[in-house]
Amino acid sequence: MSMTPPPGDDVYAVILAGGSGTRFWPKSRHLRPKQLCAIGGQTDTMIEVTLHRMDGFIPPARRVIVTHADQMELTRQICGDRVGHYIAEPEAKNTANALALAALEIEALAGGKGQPVMISLHADHMIRDEPAFRRALNAAVQVARGGSLTLLGVVPEYAETGFGYIERGAALSGVEQGFRVASFREKPDLETARGYLETKRFYWNAGLFVWQTQVLLDELTRTLAPSLTLLRGAQKALGGRFAAAGKTPEARALLAAAYKQLPKISIDHAVLETSTKVAVVGADIGWADIGSWDALARTFSPDAHGNLLFGDGCLIDSHGTTVDTDGPFVAALGLSDHIVVSSGGAVLVCPKERCQDVKKIVEWLAERGRRDLL
Repeated sequence: MSMTPPPGDDVYAVILAGGSGTRFWPKSRHLRPKQLCAIGGQTDTMIEVTLHRMDGFIPPARRVIVTHADQMELTRQICGDRVGHYIAEPEAKNTANALALAALEIEALAGGKGQPVMISLHADHMIRDEPAFRRALNAAVQVARGGSLTLLGVVPEYAETGFGYIERGAALSGVEQGFRVASFREKPDLETARGYLETKRFYWNAGLFVWQTQVLLDELTRTLAPSLTLLRGAQKALGGRFAAAGKTPEARALLAAAYKQLPKISIDHAVLETSTKVAVVGADIGWADIGSWDALARTFSPDAHGNLLFGDGCLIDSHGTTVDTDGPFVAALGLSDHIVVSSGGAVLVCPKERCQDVKKIVEWLAERGRRDLL
């Protein structure tokens, strides 16, 4: 593991660990979404891999997980005392509300001392170069201490149309790869994405954030003041801590009542796209978002025919095909660019190009009341 020094005892790691379990069906389900699964033949779940990245960098006492109430029990079972604080969201309301919860919790944990910094991570990302990742985080913490809402901008490896992009502006003095943010760009078409790569001014927006909690809360007060008032009221009624809110039905009901009134909105739309305090640190870290089954071929090493096999099976006269099975032997013959998954008593077969439509299967099952497969 890297010898990168820890960023300071006022820095907290927040791990966003929600998820509906749709895009990685049938391996992922509502009660066991992707981050609670071991993906691609790994022995650890994705959330455990995320926690390992923080070992020797940010201790468990300064780690906070925010997840859905339905997934809390299994998340606790898997992570245990490797995380000091667990917050259960009553319902999914996107990242602005999850991050507001975490910021208020850290504010309470810090007890009014200093200006705590929070690093916001996702529980289902893959990062090949962890030493570079830690160096980039340290640089981002330095920028954040100056009052900026700081993003890690991932150096793009190819022209991706499924991610948002960050355009860098003026360089920041004294910080390697630190820049003001010139603009945010929505998911581009292929020609536009290729143009972004040629300029070398654009990064993938991986949703990796570093900021002082007070700066974030000030910005949320600017844009979502009613929501922040509701959450502060709930926090006070819960004795000052959200992490203890799951202990009684009364506490859960109180937070749920506040949550029902919150708008569903991302931190990008709520704050980042209109803030004047946004910076980016370029990060060449071998990052991958395992967003759907076809992404495995960009993260793990296929064989000479572009195939991936996880579990007991074989691929004959097949090309560009991924097979993942947790039980029965799976034989693939003459397949090209397909996904075959057998997990939890269900089997998925689809062309790679249709991977983003796996959620349609989940919708079909939900409409027919097939809770046993969700």
